[in-house]
Amino acid sequence: MMSKYPKIGVIAAAGKGTRAYPRSTQIHKTVFEIQGKTLLHYNAEILAHQLGVEKIYVIAGHLEDQVRVAVKDISGSDLKVDMEVVHWTRGRGLAADIASLSGKISQPFYVILGDEFYDKPDHTAFLRFIDSHGDFEAAIGYVHTPHASKIQKNYSLLLTDDQVQRLVEKPTDLSNDMLGVGSYLLNPSYFDYFEKTPRSRGSGVVEITYVLDAMAQETGKVFAVPLKSGYFNINTMQDYHQAVYEVRNERFDQFSISLVIPGGRKGTSTADVVADFKDKVDEIVVLDGDFTGEQILNGFDQATGDLVLFVSHDGAYRSKDLPKLLEYMKDSDMVIGTRVTRQMIEQGTNMSLFVRLLNLFLAKSIDLLWWDRQPCFTDVDCRYFCFWKETCARLRPEVSLRSAFPVVELMIEVIRRHMRCVEIPVSYYKTAETKLGSFWRTCNNVLQIGWIILKMKFESLL
Repeated sequence: MMSKYPKIGVIAAAGKGTRAYPRSTQIHKTVFEIQGKTLLHYNAEILAHQLGVEKIYVIAGHLEDQVRVAVKDISGSDLKVDMEVVHWTRGRGLAADIASLSGKISQPFYVILGDEFYDKPDHTAFLRFIDSHGDFEAAIGYVHTPHASKIQKNYSLLLTDDQVQRLVEKPTDLSNDMLGVGSYLLNPSYFDYFEKTPRSRGSGVVEITYVLDAMAQETGKVFAVPLKSGYFNINTMQDYHQAVYEVRNERFDQFSISLVIPGGRKGTSTADVVADFKDKVDEIVVLDGDFTGEQILNGFDQATGDLVLFVSHDGAYRSKDLPKLLEYMKDSDMVIGTRVTRQMIEQGTNMSLFVRLLNLFLAKSIDLLWWDRQPCFTDVDCRYFCFWKETCARLRPEVSLRSAFPVVELMIEVIRRHMRCVEIPVSYYKTAETKLGSFWRTCNNVLQIGWIILKMKFESLL
């Protein structure tokens, strides 16, 4: 006996995502990650776990190989659902992409846009809708929002009870707080209505809202389904970072922090550093040797916390700045301190005006050479920084950090992988181990760091 609930789902993952430039030019939006899982994976889970779908068609086009790899990873996870990648209609738009599946689908089906994220999804509302409505042509998901700007960037619904009268694309005048989202339940009649719907004068393609609007007006059998989940339409990088922030911020008190002190066992100030941080972190890992790349990587391996904090053993940095690092970690992959803010430098340190200017020059060299990654640095080699453990896991197999300035390497490794590295001012203190470097030693360090920067930018040519 055929189930009354649809068993077919579609995830639209074909768009170029131009508004998420520059990251979307090399990484498809649907494989952007939130808490270690891609948007594509989250939406596949909604279809399989909440809606009981057994077959998912993933429409791919731009950066299709990445989408195929992500689908393969999902198929190899504990998500037991048949997924098939199908090719897009090459720029004819979302509505056409869905219509291209007419030869594969002959029963009601769900559609979710692959670049949308639902926090604590409530898509079982579609099952409740099916239970209460025996006859329908389509059902459209929506959420209530107090933010008019979000509706004006998307589309709104005009309803009589739960029956859709009109869909309004990017409305200027709002009559309600209903934000239409990219979750739909469609009958195969959609394919016929697509063929009858004219193209938009603005975009030159048939818009899915126009198709659904025509179905609503002609049949009176298009309905709205309220969803109570958090909703994020990932159009721009700021949309993405906002989603990451909201998810992490809500759960932030559940995350544990590991402090790693490379070179700590031979440092005379290590006990002071431990005493300063011990009540602010959940775990402290003290390592032998110097503050080297090998020790940083050992710290990655040994730390067990959700967040991994690194600090030098000499007492140059204090725990009072930790809350600032943690706040910015809510929407970043790495947060690193900068020591060039004069008001935050204790007298007698090795950060003279000359050294600060040189560090600023080197930092801006990184900004210029990786302009397309949009970094904004003012310092290099600050040994007070924080990572997510999942970021460490992604970096660990791919980086070696072999130079005398591994923090510089690490900063560049993060940004060139399109991860987000944010720099914040931290206090910098004179320590018992502080040694004022000579002019020639400072120049030698600048040359070494400059060579590291150039080598990492042009290593394929060297």
